[in-house]
Amino acid sequence: MPRAAERRFYVVTGIGAVGVLEVGIAAFLLRAEDALQLPFGRLLYGDLSPIVGGTRFGEAFIAMTLGFALVAAFLFLAWLTDRVIFLWPAFLLGLGFASGLSLSGHSAADAGSSWLSELADWIHLSAATLWMGGLVQLVVVVWPGAPELRRIAFLRFSKVASVLVACLVCAGVYLSVLRLPHVADLWTQGYGHVLLVKLGLVCVALSWGAVHHFVARPALERGDGGILNRLPRSLMGESTVAMAVLLAAAVLVDSKPPPRPVKPPSALQQSVAKFRSPTGPPVVRAP
Repeated sequence: MPRAAERRFYVVTGIGAVGVLEVGIAAFLLRAEDALQLPFGRLLYGDLSPIVGGTRFGEAFIAMTLGFALVAAFLFLAWLTDRVIFLWPAFLLGLGFASGLSLSGHSAADAGSSWLSELADWIHLSAATLWMGGLVQLVVVVWPGAPELRRIAFLRFSKVASVLVACLVCAGVYLSVLRLPHVADLWTQGYGHVLLVKLGLVCVALSWGAVHHFVARPALERGDGGILNRLPRSLMGESTVAMAVLLAAAVLVDSKPPPRPVKPPSALQQSVAKFRSPTGPPVVRAP
């Protein structure tokens, strides 16, 4: 990789790692303020240990903060020693600790959640992050810093993006069905309204990506180099829509899904409850 592109890569990834830490701290403070119902000034000097150590969200916050601090350390070590090998633990740790959101959010705490919903949420989040991150790297790193790698980088990312989009859509459909008991909740519940906005943005992003996959990619494979000059703005537009999708997902994380309908008790459960009730029929005991 050319030195100019390498410098851009480390700047972008470093900003991303530090940004995750800062956004995570801000999100924790906002969630704690909402839970404790304290003014922000008093919250800064308050005792947050019950939330940090006594809730699933607090434990995930501590683990993710320490984990992404370690990710930032590996990135710095890779830049300092000029060894790409340190990027692999940074990448794997980042993906692993991103599961903290899945293990502390709706997919882990709400009714009907299970290990399958947690796994689907993590796959959904990871696929979206890798997809958007790849687009940003193409626009900010490859195109201005490595012109000779534009064609091969785009073709390789196009193949990976197809798998990421498939994982994103499959996991998203499963989670939507799990969290919305009825289709009407899409237009009658606040959670459904935000989900509709997110689905609209996802459709725009998928359509944009489909144009790149089915139009731009075949043109590059045929050797049409002129399309490379038109791709940067298009990739920037797709990455902007992908960021908007992540923002909508963040709003969904902070929104409460509609309650799941309570199943009526079976006839056997009703009979047992009536038999055990003080007002039910008396129990005849043998003398």
